[in-house]
Amino acid sequence: MKYNKWLAAGMCLSTALCTSIGAIASDSPQEIRIQLSTTSSLSPLYASKMNLEDGSFTAAYAKELESVFDYDFNHNGKTKVLARSSEKEKLLSNKDLKAAFNLQEWKSQGTPYVIKLFIKDKKLSASVCNIVTGSLKVFSDIALTGSISSDRKQIHKLSDGIHKVLFNSEGVAHSRILFSFQNRNSIDSSKSVSEIWECDWDGANAHPVTKENTYCVTPVLIPKGGQFSKDMFLYVSYKSGQPKIFISSIEEGHGKKAVDIRGNQLLPAISKQRDQMAFICDASGRADLFVQPIRPDNGQMGTPVQLFSFPRSTQASPTFSPDGSKIAFVSDKDGVTRIYTISSKRSEKRATPLLLTKKNRENSCPSWSPDGTKLAYSAKTDGIRQIWIYDFATGEETQLTAGEGNKENPCWATNSLHLVFNSTDSSTSDLYLVNLNQPEAIRITQGPGKKHYPTWGQR
Repeated sequence: MKYNKWLAAGMCLSTALCTSIGAIASDSPQEIRIQLSTTSSLSPLYASKMNLEDGSFTAAYAKELESVFDYDFNHNGKTKVLARSSEKEKLLSNKDLKAAFNLQEWKSQGTPYVIKLFIKDKKLSASVCNIVTGSLKVFSDIALTGSISSDRKQIHKLSDGIHKVLFNSEGVAHSRILFSFQNRNSIDSSKSVSEIWECDWDGANAHPVTKENTYCVTPVLIPKGGQFSKDMFLYVSYKSGQPKIFISSIEEGHGKKAVDIRGNQLLPAISKQRDQMAFICDASGRADLFVQPIRPDNGQMGTPVQLFSFPRSTQASPTFSPDGSKIAFVSDKDGVTRIYTISSKRSEKRATPLLLTKKNRENSCPSWSPDGTKLAYSAKTDGIRQIWIYDFATGEETQLTAGEGNKENPCWATNSLHLVFNSTDSSTSDLYLVNLNQPEAIRITQGPGKKHYPTWGQR
């Protein structure tokens, strides 16, 4: 059976040329616009320079760390970093923190959040003040190495700590993104190779986590929680000829088969509880929706069962609801590709899926938000694939992106505020970051080649 159709319904598989990957965030590329109306305003935040109190590092290196810090707080969906000024720097240079965070002075300037940063003895310290409440928190002795790849992770971790203090919610700066990166085979340039890569949320520190020298796509990070703290993921590999689903740890990079069933297997998804896996398989002659029990902590895999099939139709791209009770998926059972939901539990009587998306005739690659309130997906809009949001409370379908170039494969961060997705064109594909409170798309990869199928997860 040819499976191009159900891949296209899920997320448009394609080939690309590249030899390297860029990992420099780029603000507001002109080809992508965000047209979702925002309801939350960004709060002003003032962060001092990364002041050097000794010769531990160069001023240029401190500036580099400063830019990482600024990125985290300019794109967290809560704050906007104010331009630095000599007047404010002088105020924060006071050794007495009560004087540095003079509540009356900062309130008069309309600045609700203020952060003082300095480096001494190769350690970073940050003092954070909520000017509105007068509360103060000091983060001290954060070890720095002088290696930007290592130290930027420390900055991301600090940013999330500050986010927790200021907003009593978890940030996503210290999270990771997995994606497929496709290039030419180094030995045979006529063949393409796609490996699974990992990067920080800003696109930096990109590196391969598989080294199979074959075609690997659609990674899915397995959620952590409880006593399960392993860095594991699902992915599809063509190393045996047919596409099969594998499971691997980040450290190993070489997986073992996760599904014991014949036929082509693609588009795996896993429940937040880590107890169910959904995928698409043509074992019965057409692309059907399957589920199976899964226990990644001890390697046990249950027996796959067919959850939904429909005559002469194609199913694709399953995604679980946060409680694991439902699956949203793509089907063309009514003639066009739309998104439906179905119970994740198989019953003796064939379940009838509930149609969700009605505005557009071609919908693909749904992603259920971790808080359960929204579904992100791609839909052809005036001939171009755009990212849309379905609201479960209102039933409304709202267009998120606009502009030229197809956008596909959205995936939510754990905060249900940020999304990562990829562009798709004939020769290159890059990853973009967006949050629902800011009308801008941030390109986090650049350069030739295909970077696609992103998935977001914890560290």
